[in-house]
Amino acid sequence: MSPGLIYHRSWKCKLRRWGTILFLCLLGAVAAIGVRVLIESVGSAGHTRYESANIPPQTVSPRHERERGEYERQDQVVLEKEK
Repeated sequence: MSPGLIYHRSWKCKLRRWGTILFLCLLGAVAAIGVRVLIESVGSAGHTRYESANIPPQTVSPRHERERGEYERQDQVVLEKEK
């Protein structure tokens, strides 16, 4: 090949290359939006308060019974202060 010759690509090859570049850009944009939505949903989930089910277990350790009693006393104190 002599240095004076320039390789000309066909219009189909150029169109295919630009189509691939456009597709990759669109795919990246969709992925970025998906990641943003995911991060926002996880961030908002941090403010969600989950209440535990009030189902007593079959066997309760003495430590847990003491803690439950303390929580009940604290709740009573709060309720009495509100009145």
